[in-house]
Order: sequence, then structure tokens, then C-alpha cells
Amino acid sequence: MDFKICDFAPADLSSAVQLLQALRSQPDSAPVDIADFIANVHDGATAVVALAGGAVVGVASARVAGDRAWTQVFAIAPQWRKRGIGSALARRLEERLLHQGVRKICALLGPGQVGEQALLNRGFVANPGMMLYEKFLSLEPGDVRTIDKWGGQILDGDLWNKAAGMEREKALIDGRIVAPLSDPTLAERIGLRAPATVMMFGPPGTGKTTFARAVAGRLGWPFVELLPSKMSSTDGTLANELREALTELGQLDRVVIFIDEFDEIAPARESRPASVGVVNQLLKSIPDLRQRPGKLLICATNFIGAIDPAVMRPGRFDLLIGIGPPDAAALTALWERAIASMQLGPGVSASELAEQCGGFTPGDIDLAAQRAAADAFARARKVMGARADQAAVVTREDLSVAVQRTKASITPQMQQVFRDEVVNFERV
Repeated sequence: MDFKICDFAPADLSSAVQLLQALRSQPDSAPVDIADFIANVHDGATAVVALAGGAVVGVASARVAGDRAWTQVFAIAPQWRKRGIGSALARRLEERLLHQGVRKICALLGPGQVGEQALLNRGFVANPGMMLYEKFLSLEPGDVRTIDKWGGQILDGDLWNKAAGMEREKALIDGRIVAPLSDPTLAERIGLRAPATVMMFGPPGTGKTTFARAVAGRLGWPFVELLPSKMSSTDGTLANELREALTELGQLDRVVIFIDEFDEIAPARESRPASVGVVNQLLKSIPDLRQRPGKLLICATNFIGAIDPAVMRPGRFDLLIGIGPPDAAALTALWERAIASMQLGPGVSASELAEQCGGFTPGDIDLAAQRAAADAFARARKVMGARADQAAVVTREDLSVAVQRTKASITPQMQQVFRDEVVNFERV
């Protein structure tokens, strides 16, 4: 059974109190005054819960005073520990507090108590001698308002691990983007300029958005995706809104700005004359953004050859990185992840499945895996008793049939076009 993290609601109070009462006898749980907890949540304390099957299996709360917050409760049911709930609760609590203008979060815990590892995972630092854990949040309240205005997020570093396989792309992105921005002092000493603008190109569904989000998570910078489709439709107004967005976001100390389907807003001007205003605005805004340290603009396109050449020149985009179809190692890793939570029959092999999936994207593999699981589910529902338990497995045949039913998103022709584009356009 999975858990989900939610903001505390009045309906959660009874289940939360039951959890806190049950934990009173646990030596590794911090003592909690349940009456104080009830009074505090009624008084408006910031609280979040982990829910599983409708029951509260974890709770964290904090009181805010000015720009500082003190955590008061950090509790997780024993059977739900070591599943990431603590870090997830701490992350959601930080997000809530950040939007209330909090700059520093403090928590007082004893050695080995529940929540200690979660706080360390989230970047809290222990104050020696007191076990006082503290974390300064990196954004000013004004920055939060700007990020919220443009639909930004604070993402987790573990997104990087979700880009299964893709070792070539990960090595390029880590070495040429993440590392120089993470260690600017060393980069400057050597004379390496950290990138400010990056274009990711390749067939649809290969993970360009996932990589952009993962970069923001690795850096610990806010992530803002600008969606031209949600801006005004007229070219003149779209140019103005892009200018406003890039100007306001450029005032932040740190930010990753992402624009997908870049070919739609910056096509070659001779092919779409109506786009001239937007292209001209980008030609002005991108160099200005490049002069501001701590800003990273990542754009993505499925059709790099359709973009106006003036936008693509060196001096506007530092790096052009091809994000190709998953290779054999990546396909195997994707299948390993897709079947990890399944009850499998004998003979199922992720590497064998990968061999049948040339041209598959991560989405294709997920679809095939769920088709196989759906077939196994339907079969198990037709039988009763002990036989149902025996039937409730995803077999090798289920998976093979599901793969055959699933059409690869990336055709051989698309793969050849991508290989040609890497030769003609990639700049790393």
C-alpha cells in the first residue's frame, strides 16, 4: 500500500491523535503533549500528514513566529518507517512554511529519535551539544511570490535517479551543467564558464522535461516552467509576457527556467512571419539573462531544425544536448523499475524484455507494463480462494503479449533523423 502526503485537515485529527497515543510507549519517538498538539492545530499551526488507507500514519507540525518556525511534532507509525515518509513530511512542511515567509526552521530531537534521519536528508544541520536541528530556507518571501506567480516549484534531488539508464545523457548533463553550477569557484579558477542557456533536443517522450526538472532538483534551485500555450495567444502579447517573465525571474538569486516545445515560439521567421515579434524579443532577452549569474534557461524541442538559426547561435545557447531514445541499458533499467512492484511469475527478465523494445520511450514501457498487470488482474478476478492467489501474478507471457500490443513511439526513421541531428546540431 502506498502513502500520500497531504495538508492537515480537521477530519485527520482523530486519526492523528490515535497515532500519537500509540507512539507514547515507543522509546525512539519524541514525547508529545497531545493536548498541546490539538490546541496548536486549532490555533492555526502548520501541519501535514501522511495517509495510507485513509488513516494517518505520519504527522509533522510547526509553529511560526516571524521568519522562524519550530517543529513541534514529528511522528511516524513504526510499520511505516524507512519508507521515505519522514523526508516527504519534512519536504511538504518546508513548502508550507516557505510560503508563510519562514527563513529558518528549527527542531529539537534526541539522538536516534524518529525524524532525525529525515531532517538530515532534507539538509538540516545539527547544532552540536544540543541536537538542535536547523535549516535556513534559501528564498526570500518576495522571491516566493515571484515563483508562485509563474507557477514555480521546489523539486527534490531524487528526480535524477528517476531518469533510469540514459548514461550518455546523464554524464553530459552532470558534467557540463550540474557540476560547474554546483562548484562555481573551481570552474572560475580553471576558466570554465558555467552554462546559462541549454537546448535539449530529440524525439518526443525521451525525457527532456524529466532531465530539466532533475537538474533543478540536483542544484536545489526553484524550477519554473513557462507554458506559452497558457500565455496570450497573439504574438505581440506573447512577446511581452515572455519578456516580463524572463525579467522578473531574472531578479531571483537562483532559478531554472524551462520552456518546452521551443520550436513553437521561435520558428524560423521566414517560415512563419507572424512569429517575428516573439523571436526578436527572445534575441534580446536571452543575452540579458545570460549576464545574470545563478540563472539557467533550459529549452526543449522535438524539431531542432525548425528553430530560427539566429536564436541557436553560440552566444545565445551555450549547450545543445541531444536526448535520444533509451539504449539497451536504459530500457533494462526502465523495465526493472516498471516491474519492481509486481508479483511476478517465473522467468521474467528485464533485460529480455528490453531486447523486444527498440524505439520504446519510458511512457511506452509503463503502458506495456500496466497492460500486462491489467491482464493478470482480470485473470485473478475470475477464480476464487487459494487459486486466486496463485493466479495473481504477472507472467512472462503477459508481459510479452503486452509488449507486442504496444507500438513504439520512436520509429527507425525518427532514430536516424535524431542521429543526423546530433551530428549537425549538438554542441557540448
